[in-house]
Order: sequence, then structure tokens, then C-alpha cells
Amino acid sequence: MEIIFALTFIAAAFMGISIGASSIAATFGPVSSSGAMNVLRAALIAGIFAFFGSVLQGHNVADTIGSGLLNTEIQVAQAAAILFVAGILVLVSVLTDYPMPTAFTTVGAVVGSAYGFGGSVNWTGLSEVVLYWLAVPIFSLGLAYVIAIILQKYISKDAKRPIRYLLLISASYMAYTTGAGSVGLVSGPMSALGYSQTILLWFGGILILIGTWMYSPRIIKAVSYDYSNIGPRRSIAALGAGAIMSQVGVVLGAPVSANLAIIAAVVGSGLVEGKTNRDMHKISFTVFAWVSAFFVAIILTAIFGMLYNVLI
Repeated sequence: MEIIFALTFIAAAFMGISIGASSIAATFGPVSSSGAMNVLRAALIAGIFAFFGSVLQGHNVADTIGSGLLNTEIQVAQAAAILFVAGILVLVSVLTDYPMPTAFTTVGAVVGSAYGFGGSVNWTGLSEVVLYWLAVPIFSLGLAYVIAIILQKYISKDAKRPIRYLLLISASYMAYTTGAGSVGLVSGPMSALGYSQTILLWFGGILILIGTWMYSPRIIKAVSYDYSNIGPRRSIAALGAGAIMSQVGVVLGAPVSANLAIIAAVVGSGLVEGKTNRDMHKISFTVFAWVSAFFVAIILTAIFGMLYNVLI
């Protein structure tokens, strides 16, 4: 049992650092592309805001992941399987530059663990999460459209200082809400270990901070190119809308992918200026990868649980 405990902590550390490197990094891409600060400083500030979001508002999503999706308590080995499968899929996404939402992979892993380790899915809780996922792109697109209209009307594209301030504010808020919505993906399964939620949130928040600071600069550079192509005002609209939808998800206890909200928001902000996203093929492929990741996580965790029950 001690080995399984240790493996659970290792899997949680891997997952937390991966979240910091992949999910949090994208929030400060436009700040870097605007020249407001260098990449390393952007990574550190993003990590700090994500940490505060984790410890201050991470409990709702942690409750959903830890007890809201299943009708049975998560076992220690089950928690290790959930974290390993979700973490591996996140790593694959980072290596392939098609980030799979950690929310999708973790929720899928939790559902799959019910079949592998014995138990049942709370279909009411799961359906609420999935319905919110479906609503996020629609509302994110609409919010970004409204924000972009306001910015176009009141902020000139040549007003560099106000734009930089708004970029920093929107990126910081996005990092905060992403941390709040992501830490539960680490601490939720770890509730099986018997530690208090406060300790687990701090543990997850520190891991996310480390992952953001140490491993996200490369990703920030990569996404800075995408944001520089849509312009600073559209970036503000996209981040602002994405942050609002993530915050609503945090309050409801529904884990939300920052990328899911931001991609729709980029499209919505572009409608104001008569622009469409420059790579609809990439968006379609990314959405396909996300949906696939959800079902792959279910299958892998179910198989993992069945093998565990046979071998142990």
C-alpha cells in the first residue's frame, strides 16, 4: 500500500507540473507578444496568479472530481490510475502542440475508473459538467464579441499603454481562474489519501506554479505567435471572455478548459473586425483531439483498473 501511496504522489506531481506547463502558459502568450515583459517573467507571474486561484477557489472543482462524478469513494490505486492516465495524455498534448484539455482527460479518467475498479458513475453530476462544456463555446463567443465591440469603440489600436495594462489584467485573471479550475484535477483524486482539502489544494497549487515557471516559457513563445496574429485588442477580448467562463465554471464546480473557452472567444472577437480564424482546419483537428482524449481516457483507465484487479 505504501508503494501505491508513493505512486499516487508521483502521478499527482507529474499532473500538476504538466497543467502548469500546458494550461497556464497560454494565458500569458499575448502579454509576451506585446512586449510588456519577457517570457521568464511572464511565466512566473502566470504561475503566481494560478497558485492564488488554486488555494482560494479550487475547492469546488476538487469536490466535483473527488466525489461528484462517482457514486462510490475513490480508492488509492484508483486515484493513481486517474492521475497517471490524465497526466500521460497531457504530456502527449504538449509534445504534439495540440493541447488536450486537462478537464476532458481527467473527467474521462474518473469515469473510466468506475468501470475498471468497480463502482458506478453519477450520471447527473457528469451530465451537468458535459452540458457546461457544450455551453462554454457559445457563451464565450458571444462575450468576446461584446468585449471586442467595446474595445473597438473606446480603445484605439494605437493606445499602447492602456492596451498593455488591459492585456496584463485579463491575462492575470485568466491565469487565476485557470488555476482555480485546474487544481481540483490534481487534488480531487487525491482525496482518497485522507488528507485535508486545504493541504491538497496547496500541494496542487505549488506544483502548478512550479510547472508554469520552469517549463512553460517554450509554450508561451509558441502561443505568442498565434496571439500576435490576432492583435492585442482581440487578445484582450478572448482572454476576458475565457476568464469569465472559467470563473463561472469554478463557481459551479465544473472543470473548464481554458483552451476551449479561448478558441471560441478568438472566433467571436474576430467577427467584430470581419476576420475569421486563420486556421479552421487546426481548430477542427483540435476539437476532434479533445473529444477523442475524453474517450481514450475512459478506456485506458478502465483497462488499468481491470489489470490491477487481476494482478493484485
